[in-house]
Amino acid sequence: MDNPQNADTVRDMKAPVVLFGGQPLSPYAFKPLFQDRSALSLAVERARSFPHVTDVYLFIQDDIDEGLLPQGCVIIRKNKWSLEVLLENLAEVSRDQDLVYYAWADCPLLDPELTGAMVERHLRWASEYTFADGWPYGFAPEILAPATAAILLSIYTKSLNSGGSATVPSQSAVSRDALFQVLQKDINSFDIETEIAPVDLRPYRLTLAADSRRNHLLLQRLMDAGLDRAEKAPGILQKHPELLRTLPAFYHIQVSRPCPQHCALCPYPLFGNPDLPASGPADFMPKEQFADLLDRIVAFSGDGVIDISLWGEASLHPDIMDLIVAVLKRPELALIIETSGIGWTASQIQMLSETVKSLPVQLRGPHTLPPLSWIVSLDARTGDRYREIRGAGFDEANHFAEILLEHFPGATYVQALRIKGAEDDMEQFYRYWKGRGAEVIIQKYDYFAGFLPQKRAGDISPLIRQPCWHLQRDMVVLLDGTVPLCKEDISQTQVLGNVFSEDLAAIWQRAQGRYMEHSQREYSGICKDCDEYYTFNF
Repeated sequence: MDNPQNADTVRDMKAPVVLFGGQPLSPYAFKPLFQDRSALSLAVERARSFPHVTDVYLFIQDDIDEGLLPQGCVIIRKNKWSLEVLLENLAEVSRDQDLVYYAWADCPLLDPELTGAMVERHLRWASEYTFADGWPYGFAPEILAPATAAILLSIYTKSLNSGGSATVPSQSAVSRDALFQVLQKDINSFDIETEIAPVDLRPYRLTLAADSRRNHLLLQRLMDAGLDRAEKAPGILQKHPELLRTLPAFYHIQVSRPCPQHCALCPYPLFGNPDLPASGPADFMPKEQFADLLDRIVAFSGDGVIDISLWGEASLHPDIMDLIVAVLKRPELALIIETSGIGWTASQIQMLSETVKSLPVQLRGPHTLPPLSWIVSLDARTGDRYREIRGAGFDEANHFAEILLEHFPGATYVQALRIKGAEDDMEQFYRYWKGRGAEVIIQKYDYFAGFLPQKRAGDISPLIRQPCWHLQRDMVVLLDGTVPLCKEDISQTQVLGNVFSEDLAAIWQRAQGRYMEHSQREYSGICKDCDEYYTFNF
């Protein structure tokens, strides 16, 4: 039954907006975005149009220049914003209010109309927390009842004081979903309402926030195409999918030729000549060349995820520690190492663990990613099955995974390929490693557009094919700098260029035509036979 509010009560409501910019905001939040306005100024302007708004609070770091901040906001400065500090201040702002809006200050497309629908729902059902679902991040604020922030603070501090595992450590960077993460610890105690999008846009995986060069460019393109409110998004995204290919986010780099295993489910033994021992320097990417490439990646993409595991085994690189540190010392980058688990030493892992712990706590790139993540390819739970798939090394690889779990909890993944006839082993694999505290990846089988026999356990591809995520987001770099179309293009049917002799932007642009084909539902070359288009490298 509806619980309508008295009209006079609604008219006299007090509803402040809290815009959070204490992480700190990316420099792109302050750069001209649309009609010479920054994302920050647009976010403030739109927040002022929310229903019943009294004040707009801007939570910001101490070191932000006053000249960069919009006029007319209540500025709350802190030297450091942790989740605990955020909740304390949010609770203070909420006191004696009717509701509070919360959003990040780099969201220029906050939609007053969508927010109005959320407010109506929030008030009608006396909700304690209301959010929008199915829309890209950045259209809608979170809406809190006056007491909700204080309750969230109590839940959070109680978890810390009891010695339990907090959702987000108090000293860590505040993630964009931080409030909901805390709420989830006692979610059944809250009255929650959701404004659901008429068209589910989550598959686009969009972040409409000026938190990176990539997303700043995306916002420019979408706003130039007419996107100014949420209801227009489905039509624009369907009509102009080419706008979504901005800058590479994931760089898959080969740094080593040799590999200690000849895996039955991997194409590399068939085309890469990975036999040990290595014959010389040509088998490894020089560390100086690698470091220079990283600088150029940061200059081009602004941020990104670096995976140094394209073919070959990274552990065999004579300067592997230097390569890893080169990524870690660049705060714009996050590193993933996919490995067989063979060739590493306990001292290396100890040293890397200490290095990661010494890094300043921050968001690396636009998302909350650890500086270093590990994926150990084990593919089997039993020694016999392991030898059948990967050869020798079962004990060493499993021991290595155990060491990683000790030093990199929450950032260690174990991986197995799901193929026909291996379901029983997969269940054992999953149960064992989940019990050990590992994150488990059961990876779909990749037959590399027909290069390998088809052994997938089932077809999980979408009913409607979308443009390839890898063409949209990935750049693949081979040992000698060659950039093929994608990882699947192991025969190099389309070479885009060479990173050691050409500009990254020019190389990236050469795949635009193939992506445009995908946006028009045309699939030529290896794309015609590929079923990796819907997989996604985070």
